[in-house]
Amino acid sequence: MKYIVSIVSVVIFAGGLFFVYTYYTTQLAVLQSPEQALPIALELLRYVLIVATVAAFLLTVVIFVSLSTRSLARRMAYTITKDLSFTKDQFRRFYELSPVPYLLITPQGRITRPNKASVRMFGLTGEELMQKNIFDLFTNTEEENKLMLFRERVARGVALEQQEVQIIQNNGTLRWALLSIENLLEKDKGRQGLVTLVDIHEQKELERIKTEFLSLASHQLRAPLANLKWYIDFLLTRRVNQLTEEVQGYLLKMYHRNEDMIDLVNTLLNLSRIEMGRVQVQKEDTDITNLTFSVVEELEPNAHDKDITLRTEVNEGFHFNTDGRLVRIILQNLLSNALRYTENGGTVLLRSQQTSHGIVLEVQDNGVGIPPEEQGRIFQKLYRASNAKGMEVNGNGIGLYMCKALAEAMGGGITFSSQLGEGTTFTVDLPA
Repeated sequence: MKYIVSIVSVVIFAGGLFFVYTYYTTQLAVLQSPEQALPIALELLRYVLIVATVAAFLLTVVIFVSLSTRSLARRMAYTITKDLSFTKDQFRRFYELSPVPYLLITPQGRITRPNKASVRMFGLTGEELMQKNIFDLFTNTEEENKLMLFRERVARGVALEQQEVQIIQNNGTLRWALLSIENLLEKDKGRQGLVTLVDIHEQKELERIKTEFLSLASHQLRAPLANLKWYIDFLLTRRVNQLTEEVQGYLLKMYHRNEDMIDLVNTLLNLSRIEMGRVQVQKEDTDITNLTFSVVEELEPNAHDKDITLRTEVNEGFHFNTDGRLVRIILQNLLSNALRYTENGGTVLLRSQQTSHGIVLEVQDNGVGIPPEEQGRIFQKLYRASNAKGMEVNGNGIGLYMCKALAEAMGGGITFSSQLGEGTTFTVDLPA
């Protein structure tokens, strides 16, 4: 900008001089006597002074602005540099003094910079930690595949978020933590990983105690409920002729409620096994055709009570190498939910098909569906959709959580698609 103003000033000054010179020579050419030259010379001098003054003023403005801009730029650069230096120092202090354990690692997992909290968590010195690989500080019992997956993701630059791991402290004790790894790019050091560890050991211990208590209580409830069922069944089958219709009706209601209690206890037992990591997958040759027909036959009375058509699409003689016990639990929960949340006169379909990598089981209904804003939470423990609560008071919110956990325990997964008011389809994909 200053160069443009300077050029304009020079042009104005030169143009002014040219105008004055032209005007003066023109006036002289028409003069009648020499005495008339004096006024013209004075007028010429006045014009020259005006042009010089304007040019000088413009040049002064340019010089002032230039000097002011440079001074301002220097002050701004100094302020920014000072702020950046202060911010960098603040960040360094926050990193070092944070109560949350932080570590910097290479793409291969070698620790390069631990903070004080991580030193306290592992019980090692900073120098000792910098000689370790982060993945060697986690237990690999029953988690070897997971740790290998973590290594591969970090090497590829894929972030990890809140993965539960057990760290090995220097004294040999194990402690639960949430592991997160984010990627950082530095000019000199290349790509690094920022490791964050959140201590959740106390929460995991409370969950373990709660789960063990739940398992113990469920076991203690199971025996008296089974005995009660046997006595009611004895009265209804062996002494039915000695009972009035009213008493038979009460006994039948007691029998159904006792069955509900037994189902709940079995559900709680399965849940406690899942949360304690005691689900044992025992794969064997399983007749999927007979298994699905058996589950459908078991739930047929529930479908009949609501006039729901319960259909199956299963190939005859369909065998598959899987844990039939766990598959049965999954199908029982999915079909029970489908029947519970389908209006009277609806349809529920159980479909199974073999794929190149395993088996796919589908349970489809034309029931109430799942609200779109709640679909992300449908597999959470104890969660029930709002429309499900309004339609059916009884329900514990454990069934879908358990289905997901069992499917993943067998190396597979479960997904769903749902339209509100039109129905839901759950798909279980299990590998061979």
